[in-house]
Amino acid sequence: MVMIVSDVGGTNIRFARTTGLGGPLEDITHFRCADFSSIEDAFAAYRQRVDLDDQLEAVSIAVAASVTHDRVDLTNNHWLFSKSALYANLRCKRLLVMNDFTAQALAQSDPTAHGNITLIPGTPTPGAPLLVIGPGTGLGVSALLPTAAGYLPLEGQGGHVSFAPRSDIETALYAYIAESEDYVSAEHVVSGAGLEAIYRFVMRDRADAPAMTAPEIGAAAVAEAGRCRDAALMMLNILGTIVANNVLTIGAWGGVVVAGGIVPQLAPLVAHSHFVERIRQIGNESPLTANLPVWLCVDPQAGLRGAQAGLACELLWGREIRA
Repeated sequence: MVMIVSDVGGTNIRFARTTGLGGPLEDITHFRCADFSSIEDAFAAYRQRVDLDDQLEAVSIAVAASVTHDRVDLTNNHWLFSKSALYANLRCKRLLVMNDFTAQALAQSDPTAHGNITLIPGTPTPGAPLLVIGPGTGLGVSALLPTAAGYLPLEGQGGHVSFAPRSDIETALYAYIAESEDYVSAEHVVSGAGLEAIYRFVMRDRADAPAMTAPEIGAAAVAEAGRCRDAALMMLNILGTIVANNVLTIGAWGGVVVAGGIVPQLAPLVAHSHFVERIRQIGNESPLTANLPVWLCVDPQAGLRGAQAGLACELLWGREIRA
């Protein structure tokens, strides 16, 4: 019973195969999405690499996109595909397509496992939802809701809510981004592109400012004080606001897992930012987050583990295409 699980982001696609719902992930492989014209071509390359020609029992794909309809258009990627056409192309008995942060959430059923690092100590409320959020190429938001039938993952697009400034400098940042965007979302400021936008904002008085990528800004921010660090600290502050807003909206008293590729790089700066303050100090409702735990996910295979967990989640079976 061979299954393929895949995690598709804006930049990379990750694959693994397994022989059972709880079995180990094997033949883990990463490809760059830009190297393939379609998701079908990427799957074909993986099957050729691992010499897998047999019919598949199941395929589970986590994608950085809305998955409500048959047509899936990846948010930060040039790929677009039809679930039904992909099902026919892959020759599998079961196909599950889920949002990438739904998979990230499913991978966090035990937020103390898989090497997660404690960012803010606290005590989770038993039986309460767990928020999973994280900036990478975009900004993903999901949550796990405990039910009698197991965990129910929320599938939304919380990274695209409106950016809500909490300081004068953030209001100025909003105005700066609004000069080129009709709608300023949370993802515009908390993501790889968001960090680059904040860097351009803090360097706006310097015509000779060098262009820098998010990884370069992050490395410089950790290395020494300066404009890059100012940009990184601003992004961490805003992330704290977004976390608090989502905790209040969902009632995520079970805690928060911060995932994605950016915060692990910036982790040494969290203590120098207002990230904790933004979560702990939320006006009249501050007692609700006074003991809220926050973990940092550093597991590069969390998306694959979540895609695998999705195949065992009865509450997602209605989303599958089956033979």
